[in-house]
Amino acid sequence: MEVKKELTRLRSYQRIGPHNIDIISIIIGALLGDGHMENRGQGLGVRVKFEQSSKNVEYLMWFHSYLSTRGYCRLEKPEMKKRIKKDGLVFYHYLVNSYTFTSLNWLHDMFYLRDVQTNKLKKTIPLNLSEFLTPLALAIWFMDDGSKLGQGVKISLNCFSKEEVEFLSLIIKKKFNIETSVHVAGKGKGFTLYVPKKFMPQFSKIVKPYMLSSMTYKLA
Repeated sequence: MEVKKELTRLRSYQRIGPHNIDIISIIIGALLGDGHMENRGQGLGVRVKFEQSSKNVEYLMWFHSYLSTRGYCRLEKPEMKKRIKKDGLVFYHYLVNSYTFTSLNWLHDMFYLRDVQTNKLKKTIPLNLSEFLTPLALAIWFMDDGSKLGQGVKISLNCFSKEEVEFLSLIIKKKFNIETSVHVAGKGKGFTLYVPKKFMPQFSKIVKPYMLSSMTYKLA
């Protein structure tokens, strides 16, 4: 226990890698979904932010347990928070922040580009994503943003452009031999990738071994 506590006193540059491929996969899967990375410590390092609604508390607690027992975040369990959305609806959620690491800066550089119009960082689909999209990363992304649709499933990609989603579709075809189609999610809601019935056995075979049992309902 004392070793875990000592980690909180480390500087970001002292939290070095190499990082286990499972940790990298979890971060990448989360970044494809609702996860974010942010610069910390005057830009010297980055931390990962995992957020889920109160409906997915078991999933969020699994995230926390996986990271905290490996020294990536605090041992204390996250508490439910309340936020008022723009439409006035009350949103109850849980948030896990990792410690800050300089040795994860490369992941931030992969996923974030500066928008020339707004001068703000924007999440993007990395050109080298194929090297890192493991079955575990695919499962994390699906648990985060996937749902049943007819006899197939869809995965939401609200913050990415159509070209980026089409590129991601090609990666999934190349790596997992699964064909997906790009659908418009709705006005102002981005796009989704749809896995049709024909490819569901292959998709389920890949992601189900890595999914929480409470999340397998998302598979058709």
